[in-house]
Amino acid sequence: MTHTLIADLGGTNARFALAEDGRHGRIMALRVKEHDGPAPAIRQALQRLGHDGPLARLVCALAAPIEAGPIRLTNAPWVLDREALREELGIGQVEFLNDLEATAWSLPALVADDLRTLHAGEAVSGAPLLVVAPGTGLGMAAMAAGQALATEAGHSAFAPGDAVEDALLAHLRGTHGPVSNEDLLSGSGLPRLYAALAAMRGGTRSPKNAATIADAARGGDILAQEAVGMFWRALGGFCGDAALLLGARGGVYLAGGAAQKLFDLLPVEAFLNRFRDKPKMQAYLSRIPVHVIIHDQPALMGLARYVARQP
Repeated sequence: MTHTLIADLGGTNARFALAEDGRHGRIMALRVKEHDGPAPAIRQALQRLGHDGPLARLVCALAAPIEAGPIRLTNAPWVLDREALREELGIGQVEFLNDLEATAWSLPALVADDLRTLHAGEAVSGAPLLVVAPGTGLGMAAMAAGQALATEAGHSAFAPGDAVEDALLAHLRGTHGPVSNEDLLSGSGLPRLYAALAAMRGGTRSPKNAATIADAARGGDILAQEAVGMFWRALGGFCGDAALLLGARGGVYLAGGAAQKLFDLLPVEAFLNRFRDKPKMQAYLSRIPVHVIIHDQPALMGLARYVARQP
């Protein structure tokens, strides 16, 4: 029997599992900082998974753009090289996917228990599916015609949707230059958004991270609540733009750590109103289902499906 190891390699954790018949087995999680590189981590994962035979294939989801040569993880010191891993570990085939591309492969297999539905809509069978993931950065990928499409849409220009966001963009352009969606709509972007709102009101607040802002919002801090509300509304606008660009009538899915951690602060109607705020296409967008993914490991689920469908 040939064996395939799949891996979801992030900035903090590396998760491994053996895949067979479109499903993955037991998951082994390792801390990235405790290993000098991917090869020692892979060896340890295989040992803990009880696999000591030859490995025919390794397929990794990486939090980084996929290039032909060596790839450095965006938020970790590991460098991954296909040829080096093949030679060092004796693996027959090594493949890399973007982490959101891997998640996109999971979308057709997600069931009701894997989701929190914000809007049921009317999914069009066979139409593209879209996943947007505000995490450390802002990722986006799609599933269309049986193939996943990786993008770098998070680096597209931020488009304000109301007068306050107009003023925010003008302020940030004056202090930081061009503003991308990822600059604001991510775990690292929320503190920037919060600090900019404070500066626009004559204050100087510099929170450490998104979690601090979220806790303040839950505690009744008005500025924190305004920042989190703007985050979600603007993300709704971004998702609506992306759904139009890709014709994602099969559904839009939210993933990523920031979406999970801020979910209890999500103003659903405000998010959906901004999602649909395209006057000529409001009816089109109103029919698109919108979900939040709550499955623990959608990237590994997607990798297992990819392995079965891309031998």
